[in-house]
Amino acid sequence: IPWTLIAAIHRVETNFGQDLNTSSVGAIGHTQFMVKTWVGWSFPGGTRLGDASIPKETLMSPAAISKYGGFGVDGDGDGKADPYNVTDAMYSTANYLAANGGTSGNYQKAVFAYNHASWYVSRVMGFMKEYTNGSVQAVSIKGGSAKGSEAIEKAIKVGSSIVGKSPYVWGGGRNQGDINARKFDCSSYVRWAYSSAGVDLGPVSATTTDTLVKLGKVVKASEMKRGDVIFFDTYKINGHVAIYLGDGKFLNDSSSQGVSVGDLNTKYWKDRFNGNVRRVA
Repeated sequence: IPWTLIAAIHRVETNFGQDLNTSSVGAIGHTQFMVKTWVGWSFPGGTRLGDASIPKETLMSPAAISKYGGFGVDGDGDGKADPYNVTDAMYSTANYLAANGGTSGNYQKAVFAYNHASWYVSRVMGFMKEYTNGSVQAVSIKGGSAKGSEAIEKAIKVGSSIVGKSPYVWGGGRNQGDINARKFDCSSYVRWAYSSAGVDLGPVSATTTDTLVKLGKVVKASEMKRGDVIFFDTYKINGHVAIYLGDGKFLNDSSSQGVSVGDLNTKYWKDRFNGNVRRVA
């Protein structure tokens, strides 16, 4: 399995290990394996690391993994297959990809088996191509090549320029025609604003709230600052995203008001803000 493919998955899943939180569906480690995929789906028990039915010792046991048909691998030979150990995680990812079409060169099929989402396959294959061609730009863990207050202020200035002028369009903003017409949804709007400031938050065609929530540096809600990207639980967990302005205000593209300034102190947004904050510049 090409290292470029494994690196692309590592980038998309946890931003090269910068976000090792357990996902909302229970995926864990550097490359976000479901626990039962790691130890084996024939194991008679639960699906999360914290379940008493899958103790940590069993999860990381090469013997148990072999017995139950899992994909976890002891890559560094220390006697444990640890999803939070970067070497073990990379070997395990290669093991899974190889078993799902990767050895025959059908990398898209293998990646789709890893995550059944078209945006995911597109994003992983895009990074793989960049790494293979040597054309990938330097990317900081904060989400792009531009940094600091200058990029933040430019992103906010660009985003603010269409307040009240751009209605919400579900799925909009993912081609140049939509961008030229300023037709965005919440995630494409945030991507566009920061892209205009030189901060890369992902491919135009494949950026969603699910991809944005994996970028940048995790910040406590009590410590968020102007320019941080914040998330809300609307139609799903992390279903809405915005750019924090300070003093409880934020820039967003909402389905009811289009591009507008929201207020965290209003009941609607206060009830839906989930505390997920990412610093991307």
